[in-house]
Amino acid sequence: MRLVKILSFAALVFIAACATRHPGPEGLAQPPRPGWIENPGVGVSSSAAFHVRGKQAQEELAISRAREEFAKRYGVTISSDHDIAQTTVNDRMSSVSEKAIREEVRDREVKAQVKEKWLDPLTGALWVWLVPSE
Repeated sequence: MRLVKILSFAALVFIAACATRHPGPEGLAQPPRPGWIENPGVGVSSSAAFHVRGKQAQEELAISRAREEFAKRYGVTISSDHDIAQTTVNDRMSSVSEKAIREEVRDREVKAQVKEKWLDPLTGALWVWLVPSE
């Protein structure tokens, strides 16, 4: 009888432990995101995830993406064509790739500056907010 009580208690503890929600990445409370990420106003927001070359390269990538978007809004048109031709003969395959980038700029100088940066602690993504400079 004593063994039955011990086993019942152990089973109860085990079931309670399994039912308890342990905080994991999905269980953690998301830190509040800055409002400028969703609504950048006259500026633009952009992000870059983990970069193999480190934090500096991650920041440069995020700023580069934001500058491209900013330029598109204020007078620069960028188009890119990428053609790939693949040939297979017997067991050999070869590829030929050609990429053409066309950029059209209207006579307008657009200057911008990084107003704010935010590193998402859960994903590691770096967000930048680019606004027109005065």
